[in-house]
Amino acid sequence: MPEINHQTYIKVSIDKVFKTLSTAEGWNAWFTNQTSLHMEQDGTGEIRLKWDGFGQEKLELEDGGRILRAVRDESFVFQWSPGELVTTVEFKLEPYQKGTLIMLKEVGYSNSDKDIKTCINCAVGWGEAMTLLKIYLEEGVVYKEDL
Repeated sequence: MPEINHQTYIKVSIDKVFKTLSTAEGWNAWFTNQTSLHMEQDGTGEIRLKWDGFGQEKLELEDGGRILRAVRDESFVFQWSPGELVTTVEFKLEPYQKGTLIMLKEVGYSNSDKDIKTCINCAVGWGEAMTLLKIYLEEGVVYKEDL
């Protein structure tokens, strides 16, 4: 089964990275523009990622699902359905040097032509997203308007 893996080092505290990934305000600051997120005390909940005017085609996109696990300063795991199946996206956080090592893994794609194409597109997209997250958290720069 195809899987997506990315990692990057971000020169900010692990707490700041976690807060950005585990709140709607955090997602909307650097990547989406109308994400909603509801989390229960046990670290589960729901996330709806939403983009208005995404890309050169100015697409309206929305996807999301269950938050499976949110462990403060360790991980944020949710499901969504970008292809034929529900996939699981995990952000794992580790302290590293003077910042945070963030590792992204997405699993759950099938070997169908549609899912392979979606997996490739999401692999590129998550790589770009990790870069956007890094420059937002380190420099306060937002490029999402150009996505």
